[in-house]
Amino acid sequence: MVNMIDELGALNQEIARLEETARQIKKALIAQGVGKYNGLDFVADVQHYDRATIDPALVRKLANEDFVSSVTVIKPIDAVVVKRVQP
Repeated sequence: MVNMIDELGALNQEIARLEETARQIKKALIAQGVGKYNGLDFVADVQHYDRATIDPALVRKLANEDFVSSVTVIKPIDAVVVKRVQP
């Protein structure tokens, strides 16, 4: 069990490092502007669009509790939280 936990922790660290690298590359591509960019093996399509979202805190403030309850979906979640042990 200990080895699984350590392996998962190490994988999570590597994933975080890779995601940070991907964020930096995406940031550089976005700075180049909207368009299609070709690599040797992949193509990147930089896009810009607007996304509408609903502010849940504002809905709770403006709507009554019955409305909020009727549109709230509660789903069960299983989670594994891994943290580095301090030596």
